Amino acid sequence: MIDNRLEYQRMYEVERMLWWYQVLHEKVLNAIKAHFGIGKHNLKILDAACGTGGLLSFLTDAGYADLAGFDYSQHAIDFSRERNLNVGFGDLKNVNAFQPGETFDLISCNDALYFLTDEEIIQALAGFKRKLNKNGLIIINIHAFEAFSGTHDLAVGSFRRFKLEQFIHYAKASGLVIKHNTYWPFALSLPILAVRQWQNYQIRKQKINTEHLDSDVKFPGKLVNSILKGITKTEQLLIPRAPFGSSLFMTLVCKD
Repeated sequence: MIDNRLEYQRMYEVERMLWWYQVLHEKVLNAIKAHFGIGKHNLKILDAACGTGGLLSFLTDAGYADLAGFDYSQHAIDFSRERNLNVGFGDLKNVNAFQPGETFDLISCNDALYFLTDEEIIQALAGFKRKLNKNGLIIINIHAFEAFSGTHDLAVGSFRRFKLEQFIHYAKASGLVIKHNTYWPFALSLPILAVRQWQNYQIRKQKINTEHLDSDVKFPGKLVNSILKGITKTEQLLIPRAPFGSSLFMTLVCKD
């Protein structure tokens, strides 16, 4: 996806209104409030691999001002700057090279670590730890369970999905501990799984041209979008730690 401007454009156009992004951004905000307290806005925040800047825009609207982000893709940086965000070039494989010496209260990294190998993920997390202030928080969201692989993964260049056990290992190896975790969306996992398995069947039967695929980043219409968002938000209240879903959401803190 790094060189796919069309996918970044799709993200830019729908990121602020698509249910999935809205729920994810609210999960990040709720995690911030739970860790730092409601009303504490003087936090220094970094969004690592920030994409087109949807989360940074959301946090700006929520009252946070000391925000920065980086991304490896110039397309993502360009779209973020169209939102007047403080975003520059950065590489998850060399986190410390971004604003050397600067530290942050919160570091968020959503749906990006799947580009990396196991060792590179550990190195990235260790880099986040070095950039984290005392009592700081790291938030990670990542693609979960290989069963959910489908055309979306191929379109965005994702070659792997994860389970919690892997991140427990990564966290331990980088001097971090997982404070909270949940898979999501749980209530929608079966229909999502059915769609992805049908996609894989069509790929195997060569009924889908894998050279020209689009991601799932599409606005389904206001009614459907509202229903999907409502289901997922209700699920979070009833099942704060779900055992299954197409994404894994985690908060991490330093061991010591």
